[in-house]
Amino acid sequence: MKRGKILLIDDNEVDLHLTKILLEKVGYTVLENQGWLGVTKGIKFLNPDLVLLDVNMPALSGDSLYDLISTYIKAQKIPVLFYSSIDETHLKKLKIMKGVTDYIIKGDIIQLYKKISLYIKKKQQFN
Repeated sequence: MKRGKILLIDDNEVDLHLTKILLEKVGYTVLENQGWLGVTKGIKFLNPDLVLLDVNMPALSGDSLYDLISTYIKAQKIPVLFYSSIDETHLKKLKIMKGVTDYIIKGDIIQLYKKISLYIKKKQQFN
C-alpha cells in the first residue's frame, strides 16, 4: 500500500538517491527532481502530497525556488519541508521567514520519517 507521493528536490545525486531509498522502503512513492529545473511543471503535473526541498543548491537555492512555487503550493495546500545539512538555527529562520511547513536536517532519519508521515496524513485528511 502506498502511503503518499513525495516530490524530492535536491541537486546532490547521492542525497537524492539515498533519501529516495529510505522513503520508498517505508512505502512512499518518491518522484525525484535533481536541481531546480522543471520543478514548477513537475509540481503541477505530479500533484505530490508533500515536497521535500533541499535548501543549499547552486544557481537557485531552495528558499528562492520556494518563492517561485509558493503561490501554487499554497493554493493546492501541499506541505513543503526544507531538507538540508545547513546549520539548524539558520534553517529555523528560513522556515519562519519563508513560511514553509517545516524543516528536516539531513541525516536525521527519525525526523524524516516522523515529519513526513505527520504532514502527509494531515494533507490526506483534508482531501
